Amino acid sequence: MPERWLDAGVGALRPEAFQVQSTREEFALLFGSPAEGGAKLERRILIPPILAKRLARVLADLARDPNATPAGTTASAAADRDVPAAARPMLRKVRALGVGFGFEKSFKMSAGRVSGDRVILGVPSALVAPAAFAKLCRELGMPKTHLPQFQARLPEANTVGFGFEGSARGGGSFKVYLEFWDRVRQRVQQDPRNVAPVPLFVGYKWPAGSGKASVTEYTCHPLLSIEAMASRLQALYERDSPSGAAAREIMALAAARIRSDDSFVYVEAAEKGNPRRSFDVNFYKAGLRVADVRPALSRLRARYAIDAGKFEPLLDECAARPFGHLSGGLGREGEDFLTVYYEIEGI
Repeated sequence: MPERWLDAGVGALRPEAFQVQSTREEFALLFGSPAEGGAKLERRILIPPILAKRLARVLADLARDPNATPAGTTASAAADRDVPAAARPMLRKVRALGVGFGFEKSFKMSAGRVSGDRVILGVPSALVAPAAFAKLCRELGMPKTHLPQFQARLPEANTVGFGFEGSARGGGSFKVYLEFWDRVRQRVQQDPRNVAPVPLFVGYKWPAGSGKASVTEYTCHPLLSIEAMASRLQALYERDSPSGAAAREIMALAAARIRSDDSFVYVEAAEKGNPRRSFDVNFYKAGLRVADVRPALSRLRARYAIDAGKFEPLLDECAARPFGHLSGGLGREGEDFLTVYYEIEGI
């Protein structure tokens, strides 16, 4: 992209009609004005497919609400070295879809442990054929019992997230998320007084090479104030917990970066058949870096008795990255945990 546009003598055009046409060789942007029987063509711009793809990515980034999750650029330049070895085939398959995707990494903290082998690749659903998504799910090993559920709910989703989480026992787990943020936003815009909980995500998760799977429902509590979020966090736990204290500290830090009448997107997750109770708060709009929340995370490391030699290098690696969202609570085995998500782009 040029550093400076030389626009002397270039006339302005304010079109009232617009259309996109395409062939395999080029895209045509048609600009015109209303005329009897149709539209009068005022200007035609021809661009190659590679430039059209870049334009689509830029427009998608401009249109994306910073409250949406997973957030981040949809023009990720993720390389194999950015993901765990076991997740590289997934990255290549997502890249082969031929569209831009967001790329988040995360690390999960719990008593005596920290794991950084975690990634999520977010793909705009409108840019990919449903059959291509289903094929990718099958190639990743999604259990046959859950594939029909995924396909049935896919038309409602605006983003499909493909995730991987490593395991100390090896193998790891794959995850596929459907995000319904556009539907939630539309309801809030049409009826701001309706603050009833509404589904925001559904997550399908399974261990690599296994037919076993779990389904997680993520419920958004729209338009909660910061104070109301803190109250829900307090009520989420039966007792004081390390992750709850850290989450409230980080929320207070993020709240100081936004308007006093603003807030964040708050989500709670649950699964049938296990004690999981957890939350997720999207903090992208606060403009924080991981380094900004490092003091709170270091205190949590001490409470969890995590080896500093394993934890500090992990933080050093991502300190300059944009801090995205935070999840925590009680996991499937009843363990207290906190997960920090950050964007791989944006440095």
